[in-house]
Parts: sequence; structure tokens; C-alpha cells
Amino acid sequence: MLPFMHRWTRALPSALGLLALTALPVLGAGPPFPDPVDGIAVYDTADIFTPDTEAQLESLIDEIEGRTGAELAVYTQHDPDISEDENLANARALIDQWGIGRSAFDDGLVLMVGLDPDPGESRVSLYGGSGFINAFADEETLTAIIDNDFVPAARNGDLDGAALRTIEALDELMRPESQERLEMMRIANAGLGLIGAPLALVATLGLAWRKWRRDGDDPELTDSPSILMAGPPAEMTPPLATVIRDGTASQHSINTLLAELASTGRLSFANLDGVQGMKSDDDPDPLTDPAIEVNAEQPDDSRLPKPQLQAWNKLRALAGGEGRLSRERLWQVNADLGTVRRTLESEAVRLGWLRRLPGPSITGMTVIGIGVAVVGGGVILLGVAIPMSGAVMLGAALVLGGIGTVGFGRAMSQRTQTGAYVDAMLTAYRRTLRKTMDQARSMGEVIEQPEIAKLVDTPDKAVVWGLALGLHDEVAAVLARGLESQREATGSTTGAYYPLWLGSSSGSGSSGFSSGDLAGGVSFGTGSGFSGSAMPDIGGMFDALGSVGSTPPSSSSSSGGGGFSGGGGGGGGGGSGSF
Repeated sequence: MLPFMHRWTRALPSALGLLALTALPVLGAGPPFPDPVDGIAVYDTADIFTPDTEAQLESLIDEIEGRTGAELAVYTQHDPDISEDENLANARALIDQWGIGRSAFDDGLVLMVGLDPDPGESRVSLYGGSGFINAFADEETLTAIIDNDFVPAARNGDLDGAALRTIEALDELMRPESQERLEMMRIANAGLGLIGAPLALVATLGLAWRKWRRDGDDPELTDSPSILMAGPPAEMTPPLATVIRDGTASQHSINTLLAELASTGRLSFANLDGVQGMKSDDDPDPLTDPAIEVNAEQPDDSRLPKPQLQAWNKLRALAGGEGRLSRERLWQVNADLGTVRRTLESEAVRLGWLRRLPGPSITGMTVIGIGVAVVGGGVILLGVAIPMSGAVMLGAALVLGGIGTVGFGRAMSQRTQTGAYVDAMLTAYRRTLRKTMDQARSMGEVIEQPEIAKLVDTPDKAVVWGLALGLHDEVAAVLARGLESQREATGSTTGAYYPLWLGSSSGSGSSGFSSGDLAGGVSFGTGSGFSGSAMPDIGGMFDALGSVGSTPPSSSSSSGGGGFSGGGGGGGGGGSGSF
């Protein structure tokens, strides 16, 4: 029994060695590939080289790396039925998995041999990282080396000579000056991305912030949620309030101005609910098309503030003798009222609430920001075309800086000390109005509050001021509660307040009535059958005012390891051949 065990003991190392040699091609096949070994560049898993050849290859590769810093690897494996493209893809996968080449320089190269037992079906590929391709040998050169140095010797059965001649041919091409050029380019790229890009971002945003601090920052006043009451500033109107709160006249200002004119009976709106679904090439339909009714015969126009009078005159001229703005004339409203924004801002400057007209400052900063962003976009395109990742980062920084500059530009209006105080008063008044509307059962209860009556003394004014101060939902909720309270008390909504001058769609319950039928455009009960669920979307209709004045769209619109340094194959290339 003992001699038998001794014989197995002596035979065990040989058996394990045979098993390892038998399994080596299977374990070496990739991707994925086995982990590399420190200090080893030649991995002959297909066992096609002699030990002397492997030593010569290691020596050549060490000399190349010492001279240029580039990293090379040779890998052979049994890979039957593989194509040339697949073998080239395996070479790139090895570069990426092992990180062959210096990190950030990507100057690695792989000689990949895929062995097939059938003659003429074995494949050989050279794949270099982007740095190697740009510094030492492009794809055409690598393909030529395969065709002229590797394939002829391999077809004659001299795989040792084929590999040596290939590495020697690469050695002749890889000069130190090429490596120095690569390093300079990659260092410049890194500097551009890691230093230039942050500096560009900080510089653009810093200059924009400095400009805003000098010409756009407002005086600081302390506000508190406990402050609920504010008196009305002299000559304050709802459109001017939007200018002070927003720092500039906007579409919100024009919407508020139109609503204010409508609340006086001069205008009324029809079918605002249908604005979003309207197309410019739809067939005209007077019953469903959005429109503005212009009630031209109104007394006391001289009492209108200058911006309102200017807008009123433009609307009457646009309506002509028809008294109705629809289709093309309706779509011209926003363009015709564009100058009214400047008038509103001029009034704020005249009253001492703004230091200067915000429009020019905002436009100037916005143009600069857009210009910086456009330059950044151009730098990104250039970086993609070269390619140069540092330029892409610099371009992205400029785009972000341009966007930030535009953001600062939108806040370039500067309130005076008085203007800042007025803004604080409006903030307090908004807080007061909101709290009152949250608790009130109707608009009548809202205007009964002494704090509210300082600016509004009619339900119409309460609605307009609520819209001006952004309380769309609160206005709609009060109107709904008022109608519901009236229905619960009398079984009908007759007698409840609703601003018919805002208009509605034909299905909302208010069709058949117009503000022209009632003084001031106010209905105090006509048996319309309103209820909370049939209430039109007040906020949506107010926002739609900005859409009715512009042309709607047409229906046709629409890591490395194993002694390698973390390089990669992205952006690289190579060539393949068969033997």
C-alpha cells in the first residue's frame, strides 16, 4: 500500500503540470482576460513563442518604455473561427481592461494573436490608444506593419520571427521627440480642462456678479411674515406693481394691464379657455375663436394712467371700427403693446422707484451672456472635432458662464431706496391679500377688510390685484366659494359675483353673457348656473392673455493594474491581418 502511495505522490506534480498546460488556452482566452502580472508584457497563452523569443520581446518592450514612456503588450490565445474585426476588438478590450498606456496619455499598444488550427484562419491585430496613434503610428502604418512584417513570416511558420520583426518595426517608429510632442499636447489639454475651464467659469460668473452688484443689487430691507398691512404707494397701479416686484416690465405686466382695462368695461375676453388648442391654420369660427371685445365708447379716458391710456389707444386703433380683435389682429396685440413695457418702466423711473430703465441693462447683459455661451458652444464643437477633451471642458465652462451671465442679466434692474420700500410694501400687501382670500367666503368679504380696501374697494379691483400679485389660485378659490355659498343659500348662483370680462369657453357655464351687457363687466346674478366644478380656470385664462396676442403654431409644427498605468483605447485604432 505504501509503495503505491509513493508512486502517486511522485506522479502528482507532473499530472498537475499537464492539467495546467491543458487548461491554459481556456483560462487565457478573452475577453475578459486574466489579471496581468507586474513586470510582464508578453502573455503567450497559445504557447507559440520559444522562451528565448519571449525574453527578446520583453527586452525590446522594456527599452521602448524606458525611452518613450509608452507601454506595449503582446498577447496570444487560441481563438478558433474569430474574424479580423473581432480580434481587433479583443486587442482594444485588453487595453481597456488592463489600462495599458499611461493614464491621460493613452499611449499603449497591443499585439493580439488569435490562433486557429486551420491554415489562413489565424488573426493578428495591432491596436493603439489615441495617444499612440497620434504620436507614433496611425492606423494605416499599423496595418502596413502587419502586412509587411508579421503576416509573411507567420505564413512561413516563423511566429517567433513575426513577433520580433513587428516589435522591431514599432521600435524604429517610436522616437523620443514624438513622445515629447504627445506629452506637451496632453499636458496642454489637461491644463486647458483642469485650470482653464474653472478659471473661465469663475471669471465669467465673477464679472457678471460684479456688474450686478454695482448696477443691479437692491437696497436691503428687513421683511417679516408678521407684517400683514401696508398702505398704498401714491400712483401705484397693478401693472406698475408687477414692474416693481419683477424688476422689469414683462408679459405678466401686459396681462395685468389688459385685465385692468377689462375690469373698467373697456375690454372683455372671449374663449380664453381655447387658446392652448388653437392652431393658426384652423378654420375661423366666431363662436369658439379666442377674441378681445373692444368697447370703444368709454368716458373719462383722460383719467387713465399714461401706460394704460397708451395701450387703450393702440387697442382701439387695432380694432378699427369693428370693435373686435380676432385671428390676425388678435395675434398682433403683443407686438403692438411692446412699447407699453418701456412706458411702464419709464413711469417707475419717474416715480423714483427704479434707478434706471431696466430694459437696456438687462438686454446688454443678456447679449453678453448669449455671446459667451455661443463662443463656448463653438469651443465644444472644436474640441469634439480635434478631439480635445480639455477644449470640451473649457467650452462647457463658457456655456455655463454664459448661462449664469444671462441669469444675472435678468436681475439687472436696480430699485432705489424708495423702490425697495415700495416692493416691501407690495410684499406685505400680497401677504395680506392672500391671507384674506384664504379666509373669505366671497369677494365681497375680501373688500370689506380695511387693510384690503386701501388699494381695492370693488370686487373687480380685488381680482385684478390678485392676478397682478400672482394669486391666481386664491382668486379662483374665492370666486368658487362665493358661487357655492350663493347656491347653498338660495338654490341658485343668482346674485353672486363673477368677473365675466375674463370670458370663458362655451362649455364653462358663462356663455351667453358678456361684460358688455353689464356695467363694469360684473354679473350680480343672471341665472347662469355656475358652480364650483364648472368654474373656468382663472389662472389659466389669465396666463392665456399672453398667448392670445401672439400667432399660435400651425397644425404641422412639431483602472489599470499589473504594471500598466491606466491608459485606454478610446479614440485609438489599429489594423488586422490573417495568416
